[in-house]
Amino acid sequence: MKHILCIFIFFGLSANTFPQSKVLDQGEDLKYIVYFGFIKLGEVKIKMSNVESSEGKKICNASATLKSYDGVPFVSLNNIFESEMEVVKEQLYSKKFYATEFKGKDIAKTDYRFNYDSNKVKIIKETNYKIERNESVAFNKGVKYQDGLSIFYLARLNSFANKNYIVPVYINESQSSVKYSFNINKDVVSISSVDYDVSVIKIAGVADFTGVFGLTGEFIGWFSDDEYRVPIKAQLNVLIGSITLELSTYKKTNWKPPKFKN
Repeated sequence: MKHILCIFIFFGLSANTFPQSKVLDQGEDLKYIVYFGFIKLGEVKIKMSNVESSEGKKICNASATLKSYDGVPFVSLNNIFESEMEVVKEQLYSKKFYATEFKGKDIAKTDYRFNYDSNKVKIIKETNYKIERNESVAFNKGVKYQDGLSIFYLARLNSFANKNYIVPVYINESQSSVKYSFNINKDVVSISSVDYDVSVIKIAGVADFTGVFGLTGEFIGWFSDDEYRVPIKAQLNVLIGSITLELSTYKKTNWKPPKFKN
């Protein structure tokens, strides 16, 4: 579940005209239940805490908590992700990323701080407040990276274009990528939190990395079929097989899941 966010990761709108304010909505608060079949493994909560615009750019701060339920066998997770993203000329990319993992009495932290002027990322790792790594790593000039949370928002913004994407991602202290496509595939899904079928757009992709609990490979997601592009549902592959994320509760200005019409 730790890197679920990375991959959770049309209608005549081009990539140049996506409604940023609908997707990058300050105060948006989404909660997902993680299922293995009918078994509830845990939950993911994602919140856009702050959005500020200045001098042609937008700075967005978001956080996510991932937690397995007590008593679930084989899964024990308690993580917090925080991302500072920048949007300039219709491009969204990561500026800073903080991951905190609580495991028993131990607390492990990993920070990424991207400097695109010098083409370097500073990596800081510590366990129980003892620094284990503190160094800057070079990367190719011109590359703009996503982190494990920012790609959640980038995918939503990109979904307004009928295109395939290969997105550079910095994860597990190394460079990787996620491939995904948007082909105007309208679909319908049902979720427990609403009493009607939801109108959605289906996406598909591949994660070129292996995350915690063996998360890797192909995935499928469904975004709301409207200007908000809220992720409604996703299917991912992990060690025990296929798991499903499903929108459970939401707080978002002037939005509710769009009702499917025959």
